[in-house]
Amino acid sequence: MNVSAGVEGASAKKSGADAAYRMVTRSADLVEIAARARAAGRFALDTEFVMEDVYEPELCLVQMALPDGMFLIDALTKVDLAPLWDLVTDPAVETVVHAGQEDLAICAAAAGRPPRKVYDVQVAAGLVGPIYPISLSKLTQQVLHVRMHKSQTLTDWRKRPLTEDQLRYAAEDVAHLLPIRDKLHARLTKLDRVSWAEEEFAVFEQMPLYARPPEDRLRRVKGTGSLSGSELRAALDLMAWREELAGRLNRPARAVLKDHLLVEIARHGWTRMEQIRSLRGLNLRKDHLREMCEVLEKSAKQPPAPRTGHRSVRSEHPLDGVLISLLTAVLRSEAARLDVAYSLLATKQAIQGVVEPFVDGGLDKLAESPLLMRGWRGEAVGRTLRKILRGASAIQVNPSGQRAPLRIRRLASSRPGNRPSAERETSDDGR
Repeated sequence: MNVSAGVEGASAKKSGADAAYRMVTRSADLVEIAARARAAGRFALDTEFVMEDVYEPELCLVQMALPDGMFLIDALTKVDLAPLWDLVTDPAVETVVHAGQEDLAICAAAAGRPPRKVYDVQVAAGLVGPIYPISLSKLTQQVLHVRMHKSQTLTDWRKRPLTEDQLRYAAEDVAHLLPIRDKLHARLTKLDRVSWAEEEFAVFEQMPLYARPPEDRLRRVKGTGSLSGSELRAALDLMAWREELAGRLNRPARAVLKDHLLVEIARHGWTRMEQIRSLRGLNLRKDHLREMCEVLEKSAKQPPAPRTGHRSVRSEHPLDGVLISLLTAVLRSEAARLDVAYSLLATKQAIQGVVEPFVDGGLDKLAESPLLMRGWRGEAVGRTLRKILRGASAIQVNPSGQRAPLRIRRLASSRPGNRPSAERETSDDGR
């Protein structure tokens, strides 16, 4: 099929869900489709884009599934996508996605405002099952017992015309999302975890998720945590210059100047070409290298950058590793007991956020509300963690065959002056 065919001239095809799709290349047709989605109150969304060799992702195809039809929108034609951006940012319309952050980032950049009312089925699946992240094909098979045919993962979506196989592949990416959403939501409702999902979905409505400030992006670069204020200033200015040059060249920022080279240059405080040009892996033209040196010379005259958001350097305490290992084991066991994905429940950084303040100042320090002590995570495991750190619970290995490998037991209260006794336990399963 020729992807440039209009809606009225396109023949219906069958997706993996045995559902017809229509091609869309006219703005008027997208206006009509958006109105139908708004009337339905929800739609499923996926996109196909290219980002490996360009500065900004190049949107090529948009897939939409409504309760009564599927549509493939050729984004490389002159179709006006504004009605789509309005849908994604409408708080009255639910946008259903699978692992949708990159798709939603394209929408946020085009609309200039964040998405609203997002429902990510990958996140929902992690709140009612043990796997996160989970591929769409595996999720579809588990929830709907439908096998997807993923055969076009290396397609260059910029090339036209797209083949029928490529279009069927694209359509299948949204064909199953609405029924998957409904089945997962029923499970969330049964387990009283809808509020857990809403808390996770709310993150998609925060613009910094898609347009992080330079300080936030720099904080994610390995090696910047130990930079001094003046070195941070150089790194920030280098990062801003790298973004600007990458935009000019339409190349990925890290292809222009790799992260480790950016940190190395900032750490040494170099400002001259002869100091920088010999770095292994540096592939800048002479005029761009001269630009960089001018940026570094100006940066050296600026006040040091504040360490806002950077964690202060802390010497590791002998208890850190032991407690991190202990709480990791407890959280993995609790995730199994609750049937939630451990990787969604906790990260090493989140566990450090509990252990380090506890080691430095005891339970009172946890009043700063680390991630594992607030929201749905606090509801699920916060009380258990506090009891373990307070010495009010004991940990036992569960008999073989039990779903949770560990058993957390609340120690019975003892008389003043007596230590709690493991022989006088009561179950702590009712946390």
